[in-house]
Amino acid sequence: MKCVPTLASMASRAARSSDGPRLIGLGQWVSRYWDALRWNVPYWPVMVYNVVLWLLLPGRKLYEPEDVPGCEVLADNWQVIREELDDLLRSQQPIPAFQEVDPGQRRLTDDDGWKSFLFRLYGADVNTNRERCPKTAHVLDEVPGLYTAFFSILEPYKRIPIHSGPLKGLIRYHLPLIVPDGGECWIEIGGEVHHWREGEPLIFDDTYLHRVRNDTDQHRVVFFIDIERPMPWPWLQRLNRWVLGRMTRSRRIQNAVANAARAAEG
Repeated sequence: MKCVPTLASMASRAARSSDGPRLIGLGQWVSRYWDALRWNVPYWPVMVYNVVLWLLLPGRKLYEPEDVPGCEVLADNWQVIREELDDLLRSQQPIPAFQEVDPGQRRLTDDDGWKSFLFRLYGADVNTNRERCPKTAHVLDEVPGLYTAFFSILEPYKRIPIHSGPLKGLIRYHLPLIVPDGGECWIEIGGEVHHWREGEPLIFDDTYLHRVRNDTDQHRVVFFIDIERPMPWPWLQRLNRWVLGRMTRSRRIQNAVANAARAAEG
């Protein structure tokens, strides 16, 4: 029988850290859900929906590309995407910090160490950014069920604390574009440490607790993508798309897309 994580059990889990064990306190969870309500994300129905998915779907942390049909176009074109990323970075166009785009992320980051160049967020496009990277946008248009895509840029020595994703109806896809040497840049998923390799996708269920460290003097960039999770039954697929549609229409997501567009237009 599969165990379904409750709020209490998730809140009491500890992450291994060189600074010693650290608990996710009840206050952090309360703050997180208050943010969700404040920004008009339908979080309580999503929580119930996540429990349903935990009951119905196999427990699995990592996935292979063949588990997500249609995503192979991303790895096949990673060098094309990298070239447009390099052009973007050379242009010295200001790229906003993640919490400037989505204020709800301030629980994870409150400095300029995590930047995001957003193409799509829960199905809503940032057209100005798509126009700046047209080849990348074209590749994204070939991926079925793609809901979120952005260049996720970590500055040197940036750490993202332990957290979990909001919705089990998506699968997280990382396409590494720039990875520092030396092995001191990694992601821990469900207690297991993984290292990115440029051009090799890392696909996982982000509702497992995870954290990221870049303990190097170099930048790390991954193409951060969320893809609709394939469901075993048509009725569950329809329900999943309805929930995703609610997320797309929420005030928080619409505000984040507008913030990204304003940042892109200078």
